[in-house]
Formats: sequence, C-alpha cells, structure tokens
Amino acid sequence: MLMCALYLSSCGTLFTPSKQAITFIGLPETRIYDESKKLGEIEKDGTTTIKIKKLLSNKTLIAKKDGYKNTPIILQAVFNPVSVINLTNLLAWAIDLGTGKCCMWDDEIIEFEMQKADSGN
Repeated sequence: MLMCALYLSSCGTLFTPSKQAITFIGLPETRIYDESKKLGEIEKDGTTTIKIKKLLSNKTLIAKKDGYKNTPIILQAVFNPVSVINLTNLLAWAIDLGTGKCCMWDDEIIEFEMQKADSGN
C-alpha cells in the first residue's frame, strides 16, 4: 500500500509546498498586488514576506504607493530540481506539471525601486 501511494504521488507534491515565501524590499507602505488582489504591504522596516503560489510560467505583480508610479515586479519561474526524482514516472511528472510544483520562483528576495509620479506641474 505504501509503495502504491509513493508510486502515485509525485516528488514535487511530496517534498515541496504549493506556495513559496518571497521577501520584498522597498519603500514602507508600498502595497503588492496580483492583478486587483492585494497580497501584502511593505512594513516600516522596508520588508514584507508573502507566500505566492508556484506556477509554470513567470508572474507579474504590481507595487503601488501613493505619489509613485506603479511598478511591475516579475517573478521568474525556474525548474524545481526536486522533480528530477520523478525519473521516468510519467504520472508523477503529470502531477507536478498540473500542480505547478515542478517549478519554483527563482528569487526568494526581491528588492525594487519606485519612481515618483509626475506632479503635473
């Protein structure tokens, strides 16, 4: 029964979570959005850590702060080496691909700068 469970499970699913913690460094009170959903806000110390669901492709987040231009933040998806343990088990590869766990975010710490918005003068 244990062998059946291991055979039907994928390595990425067994050994890695579906979300990855990313630490953002920027101006305090900057809000981080995924489309229109607010994910978090940078604290007074200039950092915040947000768990973001892994995907097979890159993801663009938006940093917003009053008086500043909206700033895109690109998360780069890279291959998760744990998935190699799947070897030739096609079902395990399919599970890892379907759940996005065969990839992970390249950077766990992202520092970004924002430009002041034009005052219109």
